Amino acid sequence: MNLIRWAAVAVTGLFVLMNLGTALAEDQTTWIRIAGVTLAVVGAAAAAGLALDRTWGRPAVIGVGAANVVAAFIALLTDESGFVVGLVMGGLAVLLGALASTGADHKMAPAR
Repeated sequence: MNLIRWAAVAVTGLFVLMNLGTALAEDQTTWIRIAGVTLAVVGAAAAAGLALDRTWGRPAVIGVGAANVVAAFIALLTDESGFVVGLVMGGLAVLLGALASTGADHKMAPAR
């Protein structure tokens, strides 16, 4: 469904902005700021790939969403703030990315 694909792009874009905000916050630890920048850059590329209907876009959104979930779990274990939003947004990206269809999914088989 095209709607699900665009929802996955939107959710990925939102957590890119969230990760940029985390990276720019001066009260965050260094590892969180580095992870925030990394996830923001990779997430932007993944969202663009899915929006442009590239074959690698869907797995990239799923992967970066999963990485966001892992980072949120690490933040939970190290008693950092904001992990709930990371879990929800990353989980949504994984779910919507897995359900999204791309143009490659709709190509017809060649006639015999």
